[in-house]
Amino acid sequence: MDKLDLIVDRIEDLKESTERRLDSIDTNLAEHMRRTDVLEQLHRDNQTRIQALEEPKLVMSYIKKGILYLATIAGGTLTIMKLLESL
Repeated sequence: MDKLDLIVDRIEDLKESTERRLDSIDTNLAEHMRRTDVLEQLHRDNQTRIQALEEPKLVMSYIKKGILYLATIAGGTLTIMKLLESL
């Protein structure tokens, strides 16, 4: 074998090695993308769960505000009626 054949063999070895690395990178990238999709779906599911858990708290807050509003109006009305009765 002369030097030219050795160089050609070396180039072929490097080419095969590079192709294996590229295939490995493609496989790893595909796996990474799959895991990223799974994480994004988990995040969306968690957001939905959090909203479902917080929803009763919001409803209770609205109910409390409504009751306080009605109590304020009733208290004001009763006060006005008492003042009118005393006249």
